[in-house]
Amino acid sequence: MQFKIITFKELLEKKFNVPSYQRGYRWEKENVEALLNDIQEFADKKDKEENEFYCLQPIVVKKNSKLSTEEGDVYDLLDGQQRLTTLWLILNALKFKTIWDALDSKHPKVYSIQYESRKNLLQKATELSDNYLENIDLFYLKKAFDTISNWEGEPYKVLNTLVPNNPNRDLHNVRIIWYEFGEEKKGDDDKQSDSIKVFSRLNYGKISLTDTELIKALILQSDLYPNDNSSPNSKNIMKERLFRIATEWDDIEKGLHNEQLWGMLAPSNYNPANHHIELLLKFVAAQIQVENEYDIIDFQRRDFHIISKYLGLNANIPPAEYAQKIDDLWTKIKDAYNAIRNWYTNDDFYHLIGLYALLRNNTDTTSLVEQIYRQYTSQENDKTIFQSYLKREIGKLIQIKEKANGLPLELHELVYGVNNTRMIRILEALNIYLYLTNKSINSRFNFRKFKDFNVTSLEHIHPQHLSFEDDVKYEDAKEWYTNAKRIFLLDTQCDKELSEAIATLEEKLSSQKEFENAKSICQEAIEKMDQFFDAKAGIDDGHMHTLYNIALVDKDTNAALSNNLIDIKRSILQEREIENKTYIPLATNYVFNKHFSKTVSDMKFWTKDDREAYFEVIKKAYEYFTKEI
Repeated sequence: MQFKIITFKELLEKKFNVPSYQRGYRWEKENVEALLNDIQEFADKKDKEENEFYCLQPIVVKKNSKLSTEEGDVYDLLDGQQRLTTLWLILNALKFKTIWDALDSKHPKVYSIQYESRKNLLQKATELSDNYLENIDLFYLKKAFDTISNWEGEPYKVLNTLVPNNPNRDLHNVRIIWYEFGEEKKGDDDKQSDSIKVFSRLNYGKISLTDTELIKALILQSDLYPNDNSSPNSKNIMKERLFRIATEWDDIEKGLHNEQLWGMLAPSNYNPANHHIELLLKFVAAQIQVENEYDIIDFQRRDFHIISKYLGLNANIPPAEYAQKIDDLWTKIKDAYNAIRNWYTNDDFYHLIGLYALLRNNTDTTSLVEQIYRQYTSQENDKTIFQSYLKREIGKLIQIKEKANGLPLELHELVYGVNNTRMIRILEALNIYLYLTNKSINSRFNFRKFKDFNVTSLEHIHPQHLSFEDDVKYEDAKEWYTNAKRIFLLDTQCDKELSEAIATLEEKLSSQKEFENAKSICQEAIEKMDQFFDAKAGIDDGHMHTLYNIALVDKDTNAALSNNLIDIKRSILQEREIENKTYIPLATNYVFNKHFSKTVSDMKFWTKDDREAYFEVIKKAYEYFTKEI
């Protein structure tokens, strides 16, 4: 392997090829800006040493003898694609190109980069078209190009350092470490791609390639096939087939990036960067392993190892057999994806599978999909049996197993602070039950938002009592009183004792100093007011901490709702939802708007009739799933 340090300008007019197995362009705004800022900072540096230069990280290339011509060599770009692509975009951005032309009217052309799996990709990235979504690579390229165009630095400083008129004179320039592997020999009998071997070695032990990227390399490599055009598996024919697979691969990846679909299956902490197809590859690899029982010798590369074994990578199998294996593998991957798409497009499947995955939050997503897929494909398209299976599995997860005095607890006996996990699961099931049993609801439960906001905090609908044992702050006490006072002003039933408590509390909250010196007096006044509110709502400890009086919100919203009455909480919820600070599940929305209540006479209090109507729906939801067990 040849190694040398060259000026960046020596790369101009070279030709690069990005093999189809390479990872796509994925630099984010921060990466692009960091490169520009670093070069400008070097240009601004006052105390440079005599021969100091700015050195980019290495690029690794290998001459491609098949693409090279008498007009010039073409190099496979094995490592460094992200940096070279970004620098190409910089030199072709109008604000940079205009200045470069003015600084050096006879400068060489920028090197070319062609992509085996994409045609005219870089050209499309620099066009004014707003079509960002043609493919995932173009999306990132256009975003990077926008970042460069909007960069607020000084382009001429970057250009004077990156492509100075005379690099031999302007020594404080940008240089690059150039690694070149030996030229690929024509007629090489080794059917495994040399470039893939190099690619794998380069990425071992640093920011390594994922199994997904290595598997994609196995599928899309074309140099295993003969040049004989009479063969049905000739290189030219296979390139067309592999291009189709590459296109379908991107379509699947884009489909899996649908937030609602992904939220149906995956917990919030499972987000494999830009390779959501990893889930399918893990699933298919697990299927193949069950069928073949390969010896696993590389657990870090388990999925890659299984699929490479399946394809006969190191067995020197005939090209026709390898091509068939690729087709079989790709069919398995597409079948898995089509099943997931079917689950997503069917409202009932979407809600049942989403709930099942939600309840099994800590379960490996691959094994979850495998379990559901096995059941789905075994029912011969009998939707009723499949739905019953899902309801039954959900029922097992929400079923009350806690006991008191040796007997299972009843639904109404679950208590906040003791049975929180069970209560959360039942309320999650309640939300999905509402969608499953009311087809007029013109929306879907948003599992993605539910998980992102972590809506698993139990909120008392009628408030718990404000307790000074919880170290109540002056601001919180004053806010509580301000909201509570409004209720008293609307009520004419305040007796003398209660009126005195209100007056006392107002006096003690006139300043923080007064409040700090009279906390016990404030506590007594608040307790009298809370007793009044409880009487209005007809609530006691029998209902206060049970499912009669509990709904789901996220932690931050729980804190924001504080100990306010239901009408204040309703306003806070609406405001937070408008500001996109929370996701309000349907049941929670219904509760605070008294949707379940048969008649509504008072929106200020969560009354006995409201609680009983709400609990009746919870009971129906619980039985809906547990009766399937």
